[in-house]
Amino acid sequence: MDFRLLQTRLLAQMRARVSNGEMTERGMARVTGVSQPHLHNVLKGARLLSIEMADQILHRLRIDLADLLAAGEEASAQAHAGNCGCRNVPVLEGQIGPGHPYPTAIGRSHYPFPAAEVDRLGSPVGVWLAPDPHRPRQFSGGGVALLDRSGKLRRAPPEDAYFALDLRSEGTIARVRRAGSGWCSWFHESGGWEPISGWHGDPLDLIKGRVTLVVQRA
Repeated sequence: MDFRLLQTRLLAQMRARVSNGEMTERGMARVTGVSQPHLHNVLKGARLLSIEMADQILHRLRIDLADLLAAGEEASAQAHAGNCGCRNVPVLEGQIGPGHPYPTAIGRSHYPFPAAEVDRLGSPVGVWLAPDPHRPRQFSGGGVALLDRSGKLRRAPPEDAYFALDLRSEGTIARVRRAGSGWCSWFHESGGWEPISGWHGDPLDLIKGRVTLVVQRA
């Protein structure tokens, strides 16, 4: 059990209250003290709840934390995600970022991404991003990314797309292209392509998935 799973369950309860007519988005925004535009983005999965905001919502909606801990709630969360136009996607166990080895195992938690984004992917998975000031702005502050792990896409990656890379010592998000028998990545700070040291084998060992969506932290 971790905060991410509790957050997923809290979002499921919030979405259920709106979808079953118990509350409107405007009414929920008024009660919780969260602006309606921000709440709308949270409910559709475009933004994450901070711990402080989640605590405030729990208090003002009178949701008991014990309810989120109850056995079997995750199955209910998956059903609610389907009702609100989302799909629960399994999340890798770990983070991508400096000092973190690339996560290879799928954990027990799921994240609700918009169904329109998930349904077009062949092999979707979520992954948490550790803050990294050296990455482009849209990836630098943390959050959760939706990856397309299609083998065909990873073997011939478009140069203008961003991919999750396993650099052996750590994972990162970068643009990538083939350079002879090896690979280069786009170095954000210098604005140029630089070789990835030691990579001359199967691209699937290096390129783990295309980033199709990032939900940033609130």
